[in-house]
Amino acid sequence: MAEYVVKVGKRGELYTPKKMRLQIGLHHGNEFTAVVKGEKIILEKRKTIIDLLEEDAITTVSEDDIKKEREILEKELLER
Repeated sequence: MAEYVVKVGKRGELYTPKKMRLQIGLHHGNEFTAVVKGEKIILEKRKTIIDLLEEDAITTVSEDDIKKEREILEKELLER
């Protein structure tokens, strides 16, 4: 785990070191979430749709599986 010094500007801007931004892939316009725990702030980069598409798949779904699920959902909707 790396530790960095982040400065706060006059208007509350956070000035992050370039090395830190490169390490987590933070670019201009990216968003992050902030969690406050006592005097600690935990920042986590929010994933973009591109980030999600570039991740490895956690499972695979066959065409037959999709058809079966669709049939179940159609049946449920017709029963309502």
